[in-house]
Amino acid sequence: MKHQPQKIECSPIQLELSQKFHSCSKEMRHMYSIIEKVAVTEFPVLVRGESGSGKELVAQAIHHYSQRKNEVFIAINCAALNANILESELFGHVKGAFTGAIREHKGVFERAAGGTLFLDEIAEIPLELQAKLLRILETGEFTPMGGEKSIKSDVRIITATHRALREEARLGHFRQDLLYRLRVIPIFIPPLRERKQDIPLIAEAILKEQQDSVKTSPRLTQQAINVLTNYDWPGNVRELKNTLLYALTMANGQSHIDVTDLPDEISHTQYHSDYITSLKQSPQRGKLKKDTVQKMLFKYQYDFTLTAQALGISRTTLWRYRKLFNLS
Repeated sequence: MKHQPQKIECSPIQLELSQKFHSCSKEMRHMYSIIEKVAVTEFPVLVRGESGSGKELVAQAIHHYSQRKNEVFIAINCAALNANILESELFGHVKGAFTGAIREHKGVFERAAGGTLFLDEIAEIPLELQAKLLRILETGEFTPMGGEKSIKSDVRIITATHRALREEARLGHFRQDLLYRLRVIPIFIPPLRERKQDIPLIAEAILKEQQDSVKTSPRLTQQAINVLTNYDWPGNVRELKNTLLYALTMANGQSHIDVTDLPDEISHTQYHSDYITSLKQSPQRGKLKKDTVQKMLFKYQYDFTLTAQALGISRTTLWRYRKLFNLS
């Protein structure tokens, strides 16, 4: 009997998430399943993933499918603020709490009442503030800076980090008791390099998002897709998006985005090396096209040394191409 491929069962929510994240990979489907289950609870969630992997998107998805979806969602990057400002932003302060505190300020734990509070880069919170955060998780109350009265806090807390918090706790940089409170439900976002089959789908979605702003809808050539797929993406989806914005600019309204439109650090992969090797032909054989040479000259601001190196040809050969194609 002929073996039938296994059908992948997805709930409506998981299907929506696959469209939101532009991924149907096994690793991401597992993440969607956890998001769906945890969204209906009030448990603290700790999202772990590399820089640019979409941790805030995961937090937003949990909020969207929760009973708090019609209430406020507030995100704070704990690494972006110094300790004093962060404490005020989190817990608020009363008038006169410190020099310059000329009026009362409500922190996010008060402003997010009834909704969801997302604390990104939670590992960067100083130890003294970790104690105040632990109190909220244990008692549901906090005291603003300089204040005496405790305030009730009704928020769903989701935190995120790119660090290994267990190791941070072992080193004494993060409170062990706070770690256990925060990671009731851990969610891991797999890095882009571990799900390369998603790269063409995500790239296509990003280009579609930019259609209105660039007034064009170029498509990636197969060579460009191969280069993007072979790159490791340490900056994950954020780096991929920035790369495609660069490529759109370099393509300058043309119908296709090719390898030569990509940044050097992306295009200088083994695949690109093989691709350029195939172009090492004399002008008479016409293997290097005019637009390829023109793009590379523009990319390197007509620096013939850098352009020739990028194309894998000599400066003399580049001059011949310039003359052949009448490039000024």
